[in-house]
Amino acid sequence: METTDIMTKYETASVIISIIAVVLSILIPLARWVWNRFIMKAKVNYYPTGQVIPYFNHSGSYLRLYGVLESERKAATIRKMRVEITRQLDEHKLKLTWSCFISPVNQSIVGNSIQTNEIVHPFRVEADSVACAFIEYSDPSDSSGIKIRKICDDLLPSIQQIIPEHSYEQARVVFFKSPEYIEAKNNLLSDFFWEIGKYSLDVFVEYGKQKNKRFSYEFAVSPQNSIDLRNDLDEVLISQLKMQYQKSFGFKYPTIEISERKA
Repeated sequence: METTDIMTKYETASVIISIIAVVLSILIPLARWVWNRFIMKAKVNYYPTGQVIPYFNHSGSYLRLYGVLESERKAATIRKMRVEITRQLDEHKLKLTWSCFISPVNQSIVGNSIQTNEIVHPFRVEADSVACAFIEYSDPSDSSGIKIRKICDDLLPSIQQIIPEHSYEQARVVFFKSPEYIEAKNNLLSDFFWEIGKYSLDVFVEYGKQKNKRFSYEFAVSPQNSIDLRNDLDEVLISQLKMQYQKSFGFKYPTIEISERKA
């Protein structure tokens, strides 16, 4: 009788242990799924390559910034990226939104470097991995570009009066002395952002449903950088003249080092 009671106790304990094991085998994966699906959040990090390229041309002032995005713990969908540049001299701000992806691969064909661009769109960064973020940021309204292109179009009548009697070099000198050119340049100066001095650069990454993370950097426009970019302002104004003489443009786009900004 005692032996039977002991066996019954062992059998009962065995059944209980088996039930617990089955329940745990269900609950543990379920708990892990709930944790991963609803509780654990992705942590997005941004790592720039350490360089920014400021531009000034027929689209106004804008920039390219190269880097990579990392998503820790969980995959993340990058919905949008934008930048805010503050000129520390006068606290003037330039707010730009991503406009195109720049291919990180350069192809050289007969000595010419070709780089492909892609229209921006949301993209996914897998868990514990990185994705390339070589991006051009510009004004989505193109308000500056519309103004600049109109100014250039308005210069065409005066340029056409210069062309018949001059070589390109002669026409260039005459054009730079003309009141139309001086007035146009004065009108463009308000759209020229890249003065000599220090700049703050904030990169905003929107991801997931409502996440928004900021990464802060700084850089400086040197006197030579500013000279190169002001050359581009003149290139914009003389573009119509160069097209009439079939001359190539001479835009200069300096590459500037950036560093993390301390809080």
